[in-house]
Amino acid sequence: MTQAYLHPIATSRLLLKAALTVAAMLLTFAAISYQTPVPPGSDKTVVDFHAFYVAGKLGQEGRANDSYNMAKMEVAQKDFTGVKVFMPWTYPPPFTLFVTALAALPLGWAYGLFVGLTLAFYITVLRRIAGDHLPGVIVAILPVILLTVMTGQNGFLTGALIGTFLLALQQRSSRAGIPLGLMVIKPHLAAAISLLALVERRWQAMFIAAGIVIAALALPTFVFGLSIWPAFLDGVRESSAYLAQGKYPLFRMTSIYATARSAGLSSDMAFAVHAVCAAGVIALLFYGWWRKLPPQLLAASACAASLFVSPYNYDYDLCILGVGLAFVLPGLLERTRPIEQFALLALCWVGTGYGLFTAFAQEPEIAGVGRDPLSLMAPPLLLLIALVALAMRRAVRVRGSDIPATIATDASAPTAAPRAQASEPRQIELA
Repeated sequence: MTQAYLHPIATSRLLLKAALTVAAMLLTFAAISYQTPVPPGSDKTVVDFHAFYVAGKLGQEGRANDSYNMAKMEVAQKDFTGVKVFMPWTYPPPFTLFVTALAALPLGWAYGLFVGLTLAFYITVLRRIAGDHLPGVIVAILPVILLTVMTGQNGFLTGALIGTFLLALQQRSSRAGIPLGLMVIKPHLAAAISLLALVERRWQAMFIAAGIVIAALALPTFVFGLSIWPAFLDGVRESSAYLAQGKYPLFRMTSIYATARSAGLSSDMAFAVHAVCAAGVIALLFYGWWRKLPPQLLAASACAASLFVSPYNYDYDLCILGVGLAFVLPGLLERTRPIEQFALLALCWVGTGYGLFTAFAQEPEIAGVGRDPLSLMAPPLLLLIALVALAMRRAVRVRGSDIPATIATDASAPTAAPRAQASEPRQIELA
């Protein structure tokens, strides 16, 4: 029997408490500062949550359609924040309805409630997946956690929903349809997990998901009227044009498109390169399912694929990477030396923290293709995923020895029989 090498950092409760304390302090400080009036002439910090709040206020005023018109949204954002910012609103109407309800609270309270509850949800899901290795997951994705807290984005929510779906899918529970349906708030992140539900033939879960989607689409139609949908589609087209023109901060995007575009390719060429890569990652995910990858590896593969399907992916969406890491970290530690673990951690921090660190370093007036810093998040993330995949092919190492165990576990056997030859359902023990 082999003994796993457990790196002290990966299971340190003290480190977990320290990381979460920093996140909680940052959240509290931000909530108070957003609620406190800014003295005239002082610089005001405007983050993504301000766009959520402004869209919600427009919804309360019966002007939800205006949130999808960038010219009107820009005016509303400046009226509320006093700062001219570029934050187009392209979320589907169900999320617009959600922020409309959220905007009934004062700004600081709305921010604190949203970020606090979604962070708690996310940590709970990671704990269910990673068990005692939760501290290691938190440390690995600490830049993403701090970024998401600072911006008030919904990365914790989408990451938690995808993690909940994957857990339910492995338990063969129809409840997997609930988080899958709720991903209607960001459908471009749900392509990979939807594929898993389809190929696994989880018809009950898909039926539940379809019902939730229908209800989620009907409710904002009833509240805002049918006109919300043409406005939303116009907003998506307008946003696509802005993306092609390079008006978004590409250096904070994690997609292959952003990397190719910032490297000098035309928008059409960058989209073509991205489309090929997106098709490739979906094909690899299907191949992994067909080759009957162990449940942890298949779940992690779905998380990895989710990050590279859409050209419009930001660094806060990397909360999904944390979910994938939670599935494989115990096995990864069993197959790698300490120096390799620190190298992977450094690469993870580079890939997940580049946008945050660069945003602090650049001049605020700089924007646009040719003036933005290069988008360099995709290459280290792809390298990280590739190195983890290669490491998981190894046999489990004997603790304190450089000699691998004689018999590899299932997770290190990539040559398993094709799925057509195996009918037993996958099982996974949850921590």
